[in-house]
Amino acid sequence: MSTAEQTSTGAATTPLEVAHRVVADEAEALRRLAASLADGDAGAAAFNGILDTIVASTHVVVSGLGKSGNIAQKIAASLTSTGTPAVFMHPVEALHGDLGIVSERHCLIALSRSGNTKEMLRFVQHFRRLGGPVIAVTQNADSRLAELSQHTIALPDVPEAGPLNLAPTTSCVMMLAAGDALAMALLQRRGFQQEDFAQYHPEGSLGRRLLLRAADVMHSGDDVPIVAASDSFDHLLVEMTRKHLGLALITEPDGTLLGTFTDGDLRRIFERVKDPRSLDSRGAYQHSRRDPTAPAVPVSAVLPTEPAVACLRVMQRSEITSLVVADEGRKPVGLLRLIDLLNVGLG
Repeated sequence: MSTAEQTSTGAATTPLEVAHRVVADEAEALRRLAASLADGDAGAAAFNGILDTIVASTHVVVSGLGKSGNIAQKIAASLTSTGTPAVFMHPVEALHGDLGIVSERHCLIALSRSGNTKEMLRFVQHFRRLGGPVIAVTQNADSRLAELSQHTIALPDVPEAGPLNLAPTTSCVMMLAAGDALAMALLQRRGFQQEDFAQYHPEGSLGRRLLLRAADVMHSGDDVPIVAASDSFDHLLVEMTRKHLGLALITEPDGTLLGTFTDGDLRRIFERVKDPRSLDSRGAYQHSRRDPTAPAVPVSAVLPTEPAVACLRVMQRSEITSLVVADEGRKPVGLLRLIDLLNVGLG
């Protein structure tokens, strides 16, 4: 007797064989579901009709009972995060007040394996009285739920996976896949882009990469060590030490950036100058450069609106750990460090 026959008849088998059979059965069910969604022109017209219904609605209500309810909650979340506002509604709670949010501009996606669950049918009947169209997701295309619905996604009528064929397994997997198919098809239909996704997921890695700007992460105001080129060397050291950022920004009389003075520059200047305290900040900057005789190279600076991820690329390319943030006139307004970018999840 084969493993499949042993499992379907409940004969003794190993737990590993059961696990393998469950996954294989669910995979086969998904294959059949995919085939049903590609069922020629009639199938395409039916699916596009469902998309038209959802797009024409201001909000989507997704409902199910038991395990189907768990799947419904995930579908509602997936729709909402990809540009289709949706909410989960428990069919029983709906009959005790939650129907108050429903209007004719809402559509309902109702999940039920049998399509004949009494609580779901009562909910759908009342929803039809107050709301818009109903989309059934069921394995029973001849069910009462299908009769009450304007559209039906008919899942392949296959048994639940597992030795007893009782626990909701395959049906839940197919419902979940059908919901994902709807969410992704609607995403494509609406022209939903990465930037839109980031707006709804600002604290996710993609959201941070697309939305964070230098101004969101930089040190600014009194936290930034800024000294004038005419300030004394002592003042330069005090400002560096007091601000704890490992460097100071030196500015020209008009406030524009002359350059930076780092901890490494401090060590270098003591090797080159007998009495650094005789210098002003401009002199300290000039003597601390790796090649004091070479023409000065403008210090890299970015605008406050620069994407933080682009700032990270500048640092990586230039092999630096700090980046000056300046306005369009090259007047410093902030300082961005590599560690700051890493702390917000970039890198």
